[in-house]
Amino acid sequence: MSIALISLMISGPDKADAIIDFRSFATLVRGPSDTGKSYIRDCLWYLLGGDKVPKALPQAVGYGQMVLTVVSDGQSFEIVRGLEGGEAHIRQVFVDASGFARNEPIDEDLNDFLVRLSGAQGKELLRSKSKKGAVTSGDFRHWFLLSQPHMISEEVTSGVGVNATQRTAAFHLFLTGSDDSAIQVAKTNAERERISGQITGAELSLARINAEIPSELERDDVAQSLERVDAALGAMSRQYEARAAALKELRASILPTAAALQSATTSLEHSRSMVERFELLDKKYRSDIERLGATWEGVSMFQALEEVDCPLCGTPASEQLDPQHLKQGAQDNYRRALKAEATKIQSLRAGLSGALVRERERVAQLDVQVAGLKRRLSHLEGLETAKLNETKVEFTAEPKTLALRRSELSEILSKMDEMTRLRAEIDRLTKSKRRSKVELSRNVGDEGKVVAEYAKDLLHAWGFTSIETVALDVGECDLVIDGRARLSFGAGKRAIFLTAMTVALMQHAMTEGYPHIGFVVIDSPLKSYADPKSAEVREVPVRTVTDNFYDWLATWKGKGQIVILENQDISASTASTLRPIEFSGVDGQGRYGFYPLRE
Repeated sequence: MSIALISLMISGPDKADAIIDFRSFATLVRGPSDTGKSYIRDCLWYLLGGDKVPKALPQAVGYGQMVLTVVSDGQSFEIVRGLEGGEAHIRQVFVDASGFARNEPIDEDLNDFLVRLSGAQGKELLRSKSKKGAVTSGDFRHWFLLSQPHMISEEVTSGVGVNATQRTAAFHLFLTGSDDSAIQVAKTNAERERISGQITGAELSLARINAEIPSELERDDVAQSLERVDAALGAMSRQYEARAAALKELRASILPTAAALQSATTSLEHSRSMVERFELLDKKYRSDIERLGATWEGVSMFQALEEVDCPLCGTPASEQLDPQHLKQGAQDNYRRALKAEATKIQSLRAGLSGALVRERERVAQLDVQVAGLKRRLSHLEGLETAKLNETKVEFTAEPKTLALRRSELSEILSKMDEMTRLRAEIDRLTKSKRRSKVELSRNVGDEGKVVAEYAKDLLHAWGFTSIETVALDVGECDLVIDGRARLSFGAGKRAIFLTAMTVALMQHAMTEGYPHIGFVVIDSPLKSYADPKSAEVREVPVRTVTDNFYDWLATWKGKGQIVILENQDISASTASTLRPIEFSGVDGQGRYGFYPLRE
């Protein structure tokens, strides 16, 4: 994927729009100085995510909104930003069959948008020896939006300062399509300080543990002592387990015997209670029979008495009592009632006697059963007591003493192991803290040769036919012409040679499908070479280089889009093909400049 520039427009209320329409392959904006050519590059830099607001031109007063229209993969987008600052926002443009256009905003960061359309999404670049980061729109602006001062600069192409490492990495990404995700970065100062703190903490812990362990102890001795204690405790445990198993069997017999004894004892007590109750009831029955017999005898004696008058007053007996009581039949009825009652009690007593015999037999049986269970329980409890009181002692040490000794030895052994771990950790952290020198040796294969050949073909096409060799110094990200570094030439040649490398890199990256923004914008590639005040040696005449350069640009059909901002005149025949955008700088002669001339 890549981006193609369609148009740059700056508008304002009641102002005529300032528009630049870019050609599909090559666009030349030509005119004298101070007409707004470099301003175009500054606007593109700002619209493509740069922080520097374009310089305030007098003609820009009243203009406020900048719109850059681009196309990528058949889709049209607008990047909109305020001329005086603020964030950029993106709109996608849709055109229906009738030609009506509508915009829909895209909720995406401008940097992410440009990186994604350039095919560099997800790529990582070295930002320093200890840090990596994603590709940014600044990487594309640095390499493919070249200002006039940059063209003649004697500084390295990657620039100076904190961004130089990332710019170099970006150059290799465009050159080879490979990023730095596989490169192992060095530790940062903050990471090294953090590791130093970890080392200090580990050393303090090591010193504390070392002070708690007697110096004469060896780990092997402690481990062997612990094994002996474990063996003794294990033997004790096995002995106790064997005794516990034997006791378990005894208690398995004791528990049901005790339960049977309790049940038999309860039944015996119940039977004895019943016998006591039955005996008490039998006594009551005997007492009742004796009482009824005495009454019977009394009635018999009463019947045997003769009726006599009162010896005191002589009153007849018939007048003293109820005559019915003196009748013989009434007394006989009473005696029969007494006899019936005595017979009933005798029957109850006979039944009670049978029950009493049975209950006494049951008591005797339960007495025998309880006595037998008591003997069995006593025997089992005796066995249990004997088992618990066995006098055989297998070990001279107490289990509690051995357990305490084991805890002590285990703690010492754990501390010794912790000391070993801390020493290993300190050693690892110390090695990790060392900042090894990161040597980068990016393998570009034949990619550099391909770009160098492209650049050589361009320079020959522009008239520098005497150049025999062109090479790409992948470390410096620059050309070497006939064995000389580009920066060793004069300002004019430095600009032209940098133009050749920039165009060649674009053509190579887009041919191979490597990440690239899709265009280059170059401000004044010919101006310094054509400067009449320059003392630079010009093996090729200025006119030849200028004409050849414009002829090549007019016929450019390679990969990518080229935008050239230049002062040099162009021949009429080449202009008819290239159709440059001409700024005259003179009121009334064509287009004055980027902005309309203000009174």
